[in-house]
Amino acid sequence: MTDRYPRALRLLHWLMAALILVTLLLGVAMSRVPPGSLMNQLFDLHRSFGLLALGLIILRLWLRFRGPLPPPAPGMTPLQHRVVHAVHLGFYAALVALPVLGWVGSSAYGAPVIFFGLTTLPSLAAENKPLAEGLFSVHVVLGFTLIGLIGAHVAGVIYHQVFLKDGLMRRMWPL
Repeated sequence: MTDRYPRALRLLHWLMAALILVTLLLGVAMSRVPPGSLMNQLFDLHRSFGLLALGLIILRLWLRFRGPLPPPAPGMTPLQHRVVHAVHLGFYAALVALPVLGWVGSSAYGAPVIFFGLTTLPSLAAENKPLAEGLFSVHVVLGFTLIGLIGAHVAGVIYHQVFLKDGLMRRMWPL
């Protein structure tokens, strides 16, 4: 058994990191422009990247549970293991829930969900603006929760790299 994650999981990790960053930035940008064609394009891109992330997180979960995975990082306390586990569970939950909430919310709003201009996905809810507003509120809160989880994750990586100097980042480094 190796101390590194399988190559496919490492590559998906970094691809998803970039994808999530782009999706979050699009989410912020689309809320800062006036209604019109630019806003609509930003919404379409945000939805498309979010759905792409949903597909990739499903693939990542499948690969992760197929195993084998490296053993837990040596030298971590049981509390640290629980925190890491909680952050990872939070990531997986948010990365599945966010695009689903966005898709159902868009459907309830009456907005088509067009995947990169290639196909219009089926509506998942009848038009219901109050439902859409509630779903979008949860979507936004969960988006900020994801940002917090990313911050905790990055802080942990920095702690290991700068203070512990234990080479833990090598486990997920793509090369």
